Amino acid sequence: MSIPAAYDGLISHADSLFWIQSSDAGDQLVRWTAKDGVALAAPEGFAVGSEAHAYGGGSVAASVSGVWAVSSVDGRVHRLSSETSAPLTDVSVGQVGDLAVAGRFIFALSEAFDGDHLLEIDTSSGQTRVLRSSPGFLSAPRRGPAHLAWLSWDSEHMPWDSTELWVAPYDDRSDSPVGIARRVAGGPSESVVEPQWGPDADLYFMSDRTGWLNLYRWDGEHTHAVAPMPADCAAAPWELGYQSYAFLEDGSIVIRARIDLEDRLVVVEPNGKSQTLDLPYTSIKPYLCPVDSSVALIAATPTTAPAVILVQRDGSHSVLAGQELPPKEASAPERHSAAAVEFLLHPPVDTGPTWRAPLIVRAHPGPTDEISLRRDPQIDFFTRHGFAVADVDYRGSTGHGRQFRRSLYGRWGSFDVADCVEVARHLIASGVTFAGEVFICGASAGGYTALRAATSNGPFRAAAARSPIIDPKRWETTVPRFQRAHASELAAGATAVSSADVGCPVLLIHGLHDPITAAQDTLALASDLKSRGADQELLALDTSSHTLAAPELAAKALDAELRFFRRFLNQSESAKRT
Repeated sequence: MSIPAAYDGLISHADSLFWIQSSDAGDQLVRWTAKDGVALAAPEGFAVGSEAHAYGGGSVAASVSGVWAVSSVDGRVHRLSSETSAPLTDVSVGQVGDLAVAGRFIFALSEAFDGDHLLEIDTSSGQTRVLRSSPGFLSAPRRGPAHLAWLSWDSEHMPWDSTELWVAPYDDRSDSPVGIARRVAGGPSESVVEPQWGPDADLYFMSDRTGWLNLYRWDGEHTHAVAPMPADCAAAPWELGYQSYAFLEDGSIVIRARIDLEDRLVVVEPNGKSQTLDLPYTSIKPYLCPVDSSVALIAATPTTAPAVILVQRDGSHSVLAGQELPPKEASAPERHSAAAVEFLLHPPVDTGPTWRAPLIVRAHPGPTDEISLRRDPQIDFFTRHGFAVADVDYRGSTGHGRQFRRSLYGRWGSFDVADCVEVARHLIASGVTFAGEVFICGASAGGYTALRAATSNGPFRAAAARSPIIDPKRWETTVPRFQRAHASELAAGATAVSSADVGCPVLLIHGLHDPITAAQDTLALASDLKSRGADQELLALDTSSHTLAAPELAAKALDAELRFFRRFLNQSESAKRT
């Protein structure tokens, strides 16, 4: 299976773009300029990445003085050129991420055993000062003309549920550089994310105070809505360093908005009027970066893999990295709904306007996450082999507002399962697939959903689960610190997967050293199922990867799933012939 290069962590400085490019050759930091195109920005083999807040992010910063990045090998901030790297910080500062450079300082988050710290790092000497500390969580240290802004939340919440935005006077010449802090926004029932100081010296941020994550501006005294709309304009901050809006040099603001399962670019003019750019891109990562009068982004279409795109103010665009039009092997997915559940239906390759095929219902991980209207190599794999795939935005998914996003708390293993079952039954009734040829799969939290749906009275012939959560209560005690509140909210009322409740054949796939979900629970479930004489298969991989996204791991998992599902299709064909 060929997996195209992946792009992440896009940032800009002046006329340069930087991003992390992942491929079979590993993760590499690259730089783009209009003059020189794409070139390495770090020595070959230098791996960029942070483990702050478990999922990392914000690992690169750039200014007129240089380029800096966190090494995934030693966790230190390094000063980079295309040929050299020199460590700037000491390993004692903890897991560092969320870098932002202003003047001669890098501002960053550090996660240590005693909680979170906001750091000021001198780019010349590497001297580091702690500006703020919390036993809970901190992020997004952003320096303005005379102030420092940051986000905080306690250990009982996730940043997409309850955060606070703080501002304090800041003077780097003082022995106590941060003055008395003032809370600008946020609270128990409001999530605030992605603060940025605008070119007008006002503080901008995303807030879901109306139920939708929209953009606001704080002028030092009052808060103003910038572009109110019934759409989520920011993603759930699983990673640090997201930037879902950008300021252009003409005074306009470009915002990523999710509408009807599509990501769209909305431009807000200086006079407050807004328009949606007419672009073919339907999936946009939360990294928007200004380049003069243009905006750079990582985007994809239903038939193209993600690429780095430069979009002009009038909507014209060009591809900087990635394939613009790879061979079209399948039709674009169709948007559907069953009851109140939205999903994308990916038809198998080489089908006409009417078709019928075996169906895989896919529960996305998270579960506080979303499906994307973009080409997906794993979906491609199954559609090339004659399957249709239904990607389900079950209750608890993001992109549908605060209430929908929180609807799975206390209902995990119930609402998500019901929604996947509803989609399967809807497609059987619609004649898209055959009863007895419908499967379910999922990874991580989606793996839990798939296993909870694997009952004897459900519509699924078999289920496959990658890196699944087996026991939500036990997972709550082993999950990384950042996600513990999430696990607690989800685990309330959730039931462990029991071998006695599994009523259809299952395939279990797990990395033996997975740091997010315990492989021991999956191995124990497989053993229990085997002792009961149940139809089960186990693929245990010698890896610490949770996502199993590396090409060789993804290939092993997909091959195992294909063989597993085909076994039951062969049985079905034999039954039809007899």
